[in-house]
Amino acid sequence: MVPLTINPSPLFQIRLEDDTLTMRGTSSESVGCVLRGQLVLSITEPTKIREIKMNFQGRSKIAWTEGSGSGQYYRSEERILFQHDWVFLHAKKNYHILQPNNYHWNFELVIPGALPETIEGCEFGNVNYRLKAVAERSKLSINLNTQRKINIQRCFSSGEELDSMQSIIVANTWPDKIDYEFTTDSKAFTLGEKMPIHMTLIPLQKKLSIVRFNCKLLEYITYQIGTQVKEETRVIRQHNDVRIDFDQIWNKDFEMVLPNTTPLCHYDSQNEIIKIQHKLKFSVIFNSSGNEKDKNNLEVKAALPIIITPVSSHSDSMTLPPYREHCFDQLYVDGSVPSLSSSLSSSPSSSFHSSLSYPSLSSSTSSSFTDSFLEMVQPKSLFDESKLNSLPSYRSIASRIPAPLADSSLPPNYNDHVI
Repeated sequence: MVPLTINPSPLFQIRLEDDTLTMRGTSSESVGCVLRGQLVLSITEPTKIREIKMNFQGRSKIAWTEGSGSGQYYRSEERILFQHDWVFLHAKKNYHILQPNNYHWNFELVIPGALPETIEGCEFGNVNYRLKAVAERSKLSINLNTQRKINIQRCFSSGEELDSMQSIIVANTWPDKIDYEFTTDSKAFTLGEKMPIHMTLIPLQKKLSIVRFNCKLLEYITYQIGTQVKEETRVIRQHNDVRIDFDQIWNKDFEMVLPNTTPLCHYDSQNEIIKIQHKLKFSVIFNSSGNEKDKNNLEVKAALPIIITPVSSHSDSMTLPPYREHCFDQLYVDGSVPSLSSSLSSSPSSSFHSSLSYPSLSSSTSSSFTDSFLEMVQPKSLFDESKLNSLPSYRSIASRIPAPLADSSLPPNYNDHVI
């Protein structure tokens, strides 16, 4: 009896150089980012394929309910923010018959910097990006489908990055009562980091006692559908102290550890769909009578704007390399996608399907910035010592410096913030 052999199912998948893309700067500055990858098909028997196509789409969804009972009203909006289509194998009257082989199609897409970044885990809305590919087969066969989620994040431009590393402070005086000062080492932090906070209180009268001290990290989320707005406030972290007596300066240092995951705390974002901001809010309730039974307490309130960003301003990746190491930061480009680890070989029948796509950008994005962003330098030798002492051309330097990307999800400028 001849044993029954079962041919393995076709391998059909999307492979990416990176599924997390970073834009630098605000939406009015950013030149965007580039999505690169391969669509891979591996078959072990002749296969009828009608068409192979892929779609990249960015979508937003906002929904909430207002009122109660018979007066309850449901508001919702779904939008397609961006879309691009590829056809790697065009449909024709008869099916394409692909012989057993490994096929791949390269793709590359410039994503405009004006798009909002990925926002997930919010109660009333989200923004997400996804690649979907389909290989249409004969009517008697199941189509091949695959998809990948793309995460787009936004971080500071170089100028904003330096500004975010400065400490921020709020200080004031309540005449004849108390001087107060609240400080953080930096304006920007990322998830999982420790946020050091320093507080100084100086009594301006005797017998001053603190009844309660509270510090909260608050997250403010604003959803917008047309002119309708839904606001949400969450407490991310808090620190408390009770009953402190002091006659002189009182200094206190403590830390808040930010959550590690985005559902518990989101990155700051500024766009017309979902706006996310953070603040440290301080409350000091004190008694100036010296009598613990006296309920006529006084309260001091203050707030510090904080930015939660995907890239820490304290990390090495935010620091420029020494000039002598300029030849080591060149981008190496060969004919293939650099980090796609695959044993699949490119067949002659698929090589002409490689696709390089540059969709039109928003009017605020100049083509010159896009050209400089895409330009990459291929080094002759990474360890040629003679190159270490030679000055590079202005063009080669410019091509390696990250252009100031713009996006609608960066936090606002807090320089003029008034408590």
